Amino acid sequence: MKYKVKKTTMVMYGLALLLLAGCGKEELSGEFSEEETGTRVETGRIEEEISAEELSAEEKKTQQEAEPDQNASQDVAEGGAAQSVPEENGEGTGQNADQQKLPEGEVKDTRSARLQKYQTVLTDLTTKQIYPDGTESGIDASNVASGNKFAIFDVDQDGDEELILCITSTAMAGMREVVYDYDEEKDTVREEYSGFPGGIFYENGLIEEGLSHNQGLAPLGDFWPYMLYRYQAGTDSYQCIFMVDAWEKEFREQDYDGNSYPEEIDTEKSGIVYYLMEGGVFDMTSTVPVSKTRYEEWRKEQGLEGTRIEIPFQALTNENIENCGTDRTS
Repeated sequence: MKYKVKKTTMVMYGLALLLLAGCGKEELSGEFSEEETGTRVETGRIEEEISAEELSAEEKKTQQEAEPDQNASQDVAEGGAAQSVPEENGEGTGQNADQQKLPEGEVKDTRSARLQKYQTVLTDLTTKQIYPDGTESGIDASNVASGNKFAIFDVDQDGDEELILCITSTAMAGMREVVYDYDEEKDTVREEYSGFPGGIFYENGLIEEGLSHNQGLAPLGDFWPYMLYRYQAGTDSYQCIFMVDAWEKEFREQDYDGNSYPEEIDTEKSGIVYYLMEGGVFDMTSTVPVSKTRYEEWRKEQGLEGTRIEIPFQALTNENIENCGTDRTS
């Protein structure tokens, strides 16, 4: 009895040493017993069961920790899929309509920018005596308002206001009537028309611009030579389409080249014939004149019997310039 107890004790002591050395787990699959207590101990199995329980607990803990991350990933994926639907439908980047709108303060007020640019042009004209392209205006700096005027008005009927200048306080060669439009993209002004002051503007887009001098062959009556311009919507500008002059028989029987007055044209004996020179090029020599009756018909065909525009000009004063820079319609 003593031998058996002693032998068993020695065996258990040996097993303890092997466990401490970490090299006996896989080899210990046998059965050992202590007869005094009558308890069977299966050492290898106990260790395997303990290891299995520890592993199961560890796996369960790891799975519990991973579940929130997996749920979060699933939420992100589902949210991303929902946000990407508008993009797939060609409606932007997934933002709703309210997010895509610019803040109200960032929306550019085109009309205010237009008026402010016109104000700058007028200020430069009065303080520096220059036009927007840098050329000198010839205005007397000591009295810029004398005979000079401007208007901000939609003269070409395109829906946007133009700046119209009428400068007369200069030498004859420097007098000008100019129509400027605002270029929003470049934040500058662009010239639509430039001619001698006093032009007649029509609602149908015509400008009848009288020449600065009448040096032709019809200085006695009411006729005055003029240029005819027509507004071109495609270029947003006025194009000269005709230059018109005349010959009065009473003034001269022959022109400056010795040619006789064209009686064959003036069959109605009105004493005047007209020259309609296309493209605005002065060339009475190669242009066949027309009778007074035909000339009046031509004016109607061109639209020169249409409604004239009354441009609301105001004096070129500092007060008027200051007021024009404010959008008073808003």
